[in-house]
Amino acid sequence: MILLAIDTSSELSGLALYHQQTLLAQIQWASARRHSEQLLPQLDALCRLTTITPPQITSVAVSLGPGSWSGVRVGISMAKGLALANDAHIIGVSALDLLAWQWRGTQPITACLALGRGRYAVAHYPATAWQPGTIQPHNVTLSQLAHLDTPSICCADLVWEQIHSSLPPNSIHIPTITPPALIAQIALARGVNATTVIEPLYLGEAVITQKPTE
Repeated sequence: MILLAIDTSSELSGLALYHQQTLLAQIQWASARRHSEQLLPQLDALCRLTTITPPQITSVAVSLGPGSWSGVRVGISMAKGLALANDAHIIGVSALDLLAWQWRGTQPITACLALGRGRYAVAHYPATAWQPGTIQPHNVTLSQLAHLDTPSICCADLVWEQIHSSLPPNSIHIPTITPPALIAQIALARGVNATTVIEPLYLGEAVITQKPTE
């Protein structure tokens, strides 16, 4: 079993290759908004590094977001393309699950991602063990973050800089590092022998541009 993990849900993109339960290699890079032009060359570099060819990939795990609207589409498109070409299994992973995974079963926690335009995606995870995909995310405004039930906030450092002044005084920031290998680990925990429905997880509001009337 060769598993490819894809994360393009933010401006820090990543890929990882696993053989069975063993990590072969992973790569992360600052993609900004250039996911579409950089993803395939980075996959080629990763395959060359591991001497794995794309037709050998039997399972694909991909971040569904929430996150970068265009980035999520690019990652899911490549995942679906590889799954179709290789008759491979495909597993979707929530970006918020990815943030909270390393703290599962230890304490109540709220995972938080920036959606842009002053809105944030959050999901609340209990102290008891939880299964990936079972926690429903929702979006909130900066002012609504002040009413979070859990004091421990799991988010990137940049997000913490944006939100900490609006949080309750006892809020604690738990730094997160979310390499693409974590996506693979969640997929392995869920089981990679069954294909799941893959749809982007969008929580942000659509940007509607009205044409000026003549």
